[in-house]
Amino acid sequence: MHPRVKAIARPIVLAVNTPLAKARGNAVYKKAERPVKLEIGGNSPREGWVVTNVGPTVRNYLDATAPWPFAEGEVSHIYSDNVIEHITLAMNRAFFREAFKALQPGGKIRLVTPDLRAHVELYLSGAAALDSAPAKHYRGLGLVVEHPIDLARIPVAAFGHHTGYLFDFETLKVELEAAGFSDIIQTEAGKSTVPEFAGLDVRSHEGGAQLAVEATK
Repeated sequence: MHPRVKAIARPIVLAVNTPLAKARGNAVYKKAERPVKLEIGGNSPREGWVVTNVGPTVRNYLDATAPWPFAEGEVSHIYSDNVIEHITLAMNRAFFREAFKALQPGGKIRLVTPDLRAHVELYLSGAAALDSAPAKHYRGLGLVVEHPIDLARIPVAAFGHHTGYLFDFETLKVELEAAGFSDIIQTEAGKSTVPEFAGLDVRSHEGGAQLAVEATK
């Protein structure tokens, strides 16, 4: 679809689909076996998981920054890949509070998001960064990567991230602690010691550009 046509069609499709997706989602949430494994911002069905999103073609609508349709302790695992950079800090704080409330004691959350510190370090490393895995990945997406500064510019200026909030590990750890989480660790993208999270990430090929963080209620 032509980008201009897509831009015109998107709000129309969103307005039509959202009420249907909310009703469908609420039915799914009520029937789901407890405890629930919940994906926030997912795009495809995942075996054993309830997958939610807010886009124009989503099946199960869930605004993660508003009160969740789950009682306290009804969720065992939460997974969210490249979502938190699209929403503001205040919205992320609401998301983290709702996640903490919904999780059962000992429940786990895994968040994957662009690592701003890693991108800045690539920029500071100079011309060598132009041959890095993140640089190659971004070129593959059709983005301009001609100078080291592009590695710092892209996570801020591309993908609509300028309207959200970007993190490094230290910042995300502070925010998760404020929401009540503990045992907050950074893991390698694509890897986890939590079996339910192992193999879920789809951006592990980006060579350290992604920050993967896990925490426990």
